[in-house]
Amino acid sequence: MNEEYDVIVLGTGLTECILSGIMSVKGKKVLHMDRNSYYGAESASITPLEELYKRFSLPGSPPESMGKGRDWNVDLIPKFLMANGKTHQQNQNPHMLGQRT
Repeated sequence: MNEEYDVIVLGTGLTECILSGIMSVKGKKVLHMDRNSYYGAESASITPLEELYKRFSLPGSPPESMGKGRDWNVDLIPKFLMANGKTHQQNQNPHMLGQRT
C-alpha cells in the first residue's frame, strides 16, 4: 500500500464514521481503518456467535442447541426501544402471558 491520503481515520465508531464521511464529501482522500475484524466500535453488532465467545473470552463454543452462529447478531450495547404493542406489554408484565386481551 504505497498511496497518499489527505486524512487517516482510525476507528469505526459513530464519530469516526461521521468524520470520515464529511472529509470524503469535502473531496479529501480518506483511509478509514479499524483494529477490529468488525466495524462500529462499542456500538457494533457481532456475528457469528462464535466471535462473541472470542471477544469476551468465554470458554468453549456456543452449544449446538443455539443453532448456527451466523443466525445470531448480538449488539454490544443495550438499545432502548419505545413500543406499546402486545408483545412489549407482555414483556413488561409476564403474568399476562396466556391471557386474552
